[in-house]
Amino acid sequence: MNLATRKYNFIQELTTIDESLLEKLEIILKTSKKDWFTDLNSDEKLEIEIGLKQAENDEFISHETVMNRFSKWR
Repeated sequence: MNLATRKYNFIQELTTIDESLLEKLEIILKTSKKDWFTDLNSDEKLEIEIGLKQAENDEFISHETVMNRFSKWR
Protein backbone atom coordinates (compact mmCIF):
# COMPACT_ATOMS: atom_id res chain seq x y z
CA MET A 1 0.00 0.00 0.00
CA ASN A 2 1.53 3.32 -1.02
CA LEU A 3 1.63 6.49 1.06
CA ALA A 4 -1.23 8.19 -0.74
CA THR A 5 -3.49 5.20 -0.18
CA ARG A 6 -2.52 4.99 3.48
CA LYS A 7 -3.30 8.70 3.94
CA TYR A 8 -6.65 8.32 2.22
CA ASN A 9 -7.53 5.33 4.42
CA PHE A 10 -6.48 7.24 7.50
CA ILE A 11 -8.68 10.19 6.55
CA GLN A 12 -11.59 7.81 6.09
CA GLU A 13 -10.99 6.40 9.57
CA LEU A 14 -10.92 9.91 11.04
CA THR A 15 -14.55 10.41 10.07
CA THR A 16 -15.59 7.68 12.52
CA ILE A 17 -13.57 8.52 15.66
CA ASP A 18 -14.92 10.18 18.79
CA GLU A 19 -13.85 13.58 20.08
CA SER A 20 -11.49 12.32 22.79
CA LEU A 21 -9.44 10.34 20.29
CA LEU A 22 -9.45 13.28 17.89
CA GLU A 23 -8.04 15.52 20.65
CA LYS A 24 -5.27 13.01 21.34
CA LEU A 25 -4.38 12.82 17.65
CA GLU A 26 -4.28 16.62 17.44
CA ILE A 27 -1.84 16.72 20.35
CA ILE A 28 0.37 14.13 18.67
CA LEU A 29 0.38 16.07 15.41
CA LYS A 30 1.21 19.37 17.12
CA THR A 31 4.03 17.94 19.22
CA SER A 32 5.53 15.87 16.42
CA LYS A 33 6.01 18.96 14.25
CA LYS A 34 7.69 20.88 17.06
CA ASP A 35 11.47 21.13 16.90
CA TRP A 36 12.91 21.07 20.43
CA PHE A 37 15.95 23.03 19.25
CA THR A 38 13.85 26.13 18.65
CA ASP A 39 12.82 26.14 22.33
CA LEU A 40 16.42 26.46 23.51
CA ASN A 41 17.87 29.82 24.46
CA SER A 42 20.89 31.23 22.63
CA ASP A 43 23.39 30.03 25.27
CA GLU A 44 22.09 26.46 25.05
CA LYS A 45 22.25 26.52 21.25
CA LEU A 46 25.80 27.86 21.40
CA GLU A 47 26.87 25.08 23.78
CA ILE A 48 25.43 22.47 21.43
CA GLU A 49 27.23 24.00 18.45
CA ILE A 50 30.50 24.02 20.40
CA GLY A 51 30.00 20.37 21.34
CA LEU A 52 29.29 19.38 17.76
CA LYS A 53 32.44 21.15 16.54
CA GLN A 54 34.47 19.44 19.25
CA ALA A 55 33.08 16.06 18.22
CA GLU A 56 33.90 16.75 14.56
CA ASN A 57 37.49 17.54 15.61
CA ASP A 58 37.76 14.40 17.78
CA GLU A 59 38.03 16.61 20.88
CA PHE A 60 36.06 14.38 23.22
CA ILE A 61 36.37 11.52 25.69
CA SER A 62 34.78 8.25 24.67
CA HIS A 63 31.88 6.77 26.59
CA GLU A 64 34.02 3.76 27.47
CA THR A 65 36.74 5.97 28.99
CA VAL A 66 34.21 7.87 31.08
CA MET A 67 32.55 4.67 32.28
CA ASN A 68 35.94 3.21 33.24
CA ARG A 69 36.93 6.37 35.07
CA PHE A 70 33.75 6.42 37.13
CA SER A 71 33.27 2.66 37.52
CA LYS A 72 34.06 2.79 41.24
CA TRP A 73 30.74 4.62 41.80
CA ARG A 74 28.62 2.05 39.96
